[in-house]
Amino acid sequence: MDFQLTITQNIVLFLFSAVLIWFFCNKLSTIVDFIDDEFHLGAAFGGTIMLAIVTNLPEIAIAINGAVKGTIDVAVGNVLGGIAIQSALLILFDFASRKHDKKPLSTLTSSETGLLQGLFLVGILCMVMVGKQFPENFIFSRTTPPELLIVALWIASILAMKKFQKFNPKTPIVEVKKTTKLNKKSAVIGLLFISMIVLIFGVVLENTSSAIASYYKIDGVIFGATVLALVTSLPEISGGLAFVKNKSYTPIIDDIFGGNAFLPTLFLPMIWITNSAILPKTQSVNLYLTAVAMLITLIYIIGMVIKSRKRYFGMGVDSWVALLIYSLSVIGLFFIA
Repeated sequence: MDFQLTITQNIVLFLFSAVLIWFFCNKLSTIVDFIDDEFHLGAAFGGTIMLAIVTNLPEIAIAINGAVKGTIDVAVGNVLGGIAIQSALLILFDFASRKHDKKPLSTLTSSETGLLQGLFLVGILCMVMVGKQFPENFIFSRTTPPELLIVALWIASILAMKKFQKFNPKTPIVEVKKTTKLNKKSAVIGLLFISMIVLIFGVVLENTSSAIASYYKIDGVIFGATVLALVTSLPEISGGLAFVKNKSYTPIIDDIFGGNAFLPTLFLPMIWITNSAILPKTQSVNLYLTAVAMLITLIYIIGMVIKSRKRYFGMGVDSWVALLIYSLSVIGLFFIA
């Protein structure tokens, strides 16, 4: 989909799409909580599956579109840059939750399933780093070992979480307010409708933002890893803030950790489409952002283990450390790009 519009029209359409996605993803938290409860999926398992797919629909569309059009660098930058930015969103959600609870976000979301998700995410990001070391011609049956291992790890994380949640009575289940007007049918229809909105206008965001970046001569790789990654994170931002408002904290970790673990699985269909190795061609800036995402994830895993009961100036110590690291990493981006 190519837009032949003026720069002013692109900016207006970009802003309209962003507002529309923001509005509908605010409704997502109530629907996900309701479906988790009504279908007995469990907050961690159900939330991870639904949120990972729905909120990452723009990234899915961009990855497939990039593979078809041959703009692999931008698509890979969007995936790996998106993981780094979405990891840093936990800082925002920790600050946003300061009025609702004195405990830091990592303490509020601390659970065995949350830790499990975080550890699997680190493992998947490690495979991304390993994949870079393979030769570009090391490909068979339209795939390479790292991409297969990434998908295998993601599937294993889902199965492990489902089994653990099923047999662990300590895993918290979200209590949905019975005053909601939703029923099973309307909730599923609502989820599908929001998914369609996120997908369609996520693609519009990608096209208009690309046009804006081209007009202002922003480098494609940097654009995909920063501006585009931030834009396609709007569903996570909107949905996460809605969960904070509802005091439903578990799905926040499900969305961030689960969604980040899901994104690298997109490299496999990209290989199928292009019949070309993806990770060996990854730009250094993308590996840099992958390392940043791993570091931030580990910081919050440590926070979930320590379970601090106090905030400092509105956030937990882990969020302040993550903010410092992310700020420094953004500065460092200009030296390696």
